[in-house]
Amino acid sequence: MTSAANQSGAPQLPLFYRDPIPVDVNRHRDWKIKQTRSFAYAARTNAIPIVAEEFPSLHAHYPIVFSNGERPAALALVGLRPQVNLHVDAEGNWRKGYPIPAYVRRYPFILMESPDRDRLILCMEEDPAVVAPDGEIPLFDGEQAAQGGNDALNFCASFNQAAQVTQAFCDALKEKGILVDQRADVVTPDKQRLSLAGFSVVDENKLNELPDEVILDWRKKNWLGLIYTHLLSLNRWNELIERATEKA
Repeated sequence: MTSAANQSGAPQLPLFYRDPIPVDVNRHRDWKIKQTRSFAYAARTNAIPIVAEEFPSLHAHYPIVFSNGERPAALALVGLRPQVNLHVDAEGNWRKGYPIPAYVRRYPFILMESPDRDRLILCMEEDPAVVAPDGEIPLFDGEQAAQGGNDALNFCASFNQAAQVTQAFCDALKEKGILVDQRADVVTPDKQRLSLAGFSVVDENKLNELPDEVILDWRKKNWLGLIYTHLLSLNRWNELIERATEKA
């Protein structure tokens, strides 16, 4: 849920990333990915971007919603307060038994446009908690990419493809007018009042009013399945409230 530009006019970087730079053999020859990572980088957000293929695995654990704006994004809600992820503890561990969204697992790597904008190149955040010379999985083997480097590149490429499919789905929901702004006002068992706004959900009544040809097209694309999975996921609100109470 970020704007396209900050106050200085410079484009904002994606969530978690501060200064990603191209992965380069001369600079990163001895860098290695850490097998046991800290998820501290994901601790200060309450919403994680997700892709459509994750809906089935995530919906039983997190509410799935959509960001507001002209280009809505699919999000897994992981907290009720801004900058508080209820599923990352003080030691940087993700809550045991809960699937970790691909967006989180992709970090510190990301595909970004080259300076001439004619191709995508593998970049990474030089986060020593995740990748550093004292890691275990090498990015390079001499002058060539090692298996770890190739795996990072392939994961990012697959994620980008899935994100494009997901964006087409989200754009269609917006175009057909079935997304409605939602606001969650909750009172926890210990009497704390929490408000969460800035997201949308599918309006079932508007969904049912869509023309038959649209419903048929979406069924063929498996978009109806995604919609109903999203609606089922909203049952996880109570769990977020309980988790917020436990954290408090």
